[in-house]
Amino acid sequence: MYTFQLNMFREQFDVLDKETKIPRVLVNSFDVLEPEAFISISDDQVKLFGIGPLIQSTFSGEEDHEDQSETSFRGDLYQINTKDNYMEWMSSKPERSVIYVSFGSFCVLPKPQMEEIAGGLLDYGRPFLWVITERQSEERKKEEDELSCREELEKLGRIVSWCSQLDVLSNTSLGCFVTHCGWNSTLESLVCGVPMVAFPRWLDQGTNAKLIEDVWKTGLRVKANKEGIVERDEIKRCLELVMGDDDIGRNTKKWKDLGRDALKAGGTFDKNFKAFLDEIDQEKGHFVD
Repeated sequence: MYTFQLNMFREQFDVLDKETKIPRVLVNSFDVLEPEAFISISDDQVKLFGIGPLIQSTFSGEEDHEDQSETSFRGDLYQINTKDNYMEWMSSKPERSVIYVSFGSFCVLPKPQMEEIAGGLLDYGRPFLWVITERQSEERKKEEDELSCREELEKLGRIVSWCSQLDVLSNTSLGCFVTHCGWNSTLESLVCGVPMVAFPRWLDQGTNAKLIEDVWKTGLRVKANKEGIVERDEIKRCLELVMGDDDIGRNTKKWKDLGRDALKAGGTFDKNFKAFLDEIDQEKGHFVD
């Protein structure tokens, strides 16, 4: 775990410890997704209010957005290259045929791992959209660090520096998300009903990968070799299983429906956020509706 993350967690716990009253925490999750987690923390310690999944209100999951910043709920670190035309490319592909590969904003993979991912995609032979961020590219400036099969890759799929993830996840051509299992990406994939190949790297991602594979059953977790590298054969194996598994498909549909139910009028987002505001209102006595 990186030092800055440890310091961030310490600061958050320090804030809670300094509270003279029971702290209230808004959580980007929803009740049926993690019932045990909500129950395990008693109200006399911390009061949790599940107000997720936090997807912007303009997103319907059905239309493309001309301004792709509309579907970027978080503050992105990278700009989308409008010349990439990746959404037009995706829309030209058959339903549930495209593999989406992204490891988030911060993760920088070692060269051997990048080569194995490239090999797995080529071996599987389906079209793909692979996000290789500017941060990752900065690490590959030397010629010997470039992907050895880049030309082959670009014949089969598209490599972009960033994309509007919600637009990608909601496109009908998408069949699978190879993800680092960051919480935001995991929730977005669930709400869009996309099966996942779980490829965790650090922090909570291992826990999220376990939930994906063993609890929600919406994907499979890759297995690394003794050197910590996930080999191309393993990547291909997971893609084949996830793309062809009917049970995973049914489970992704179930969680998509449950996630969207949470956001409907009268759903758990409404109820829990209102309960949070009511408590603040009672405590302060001057909350304006």
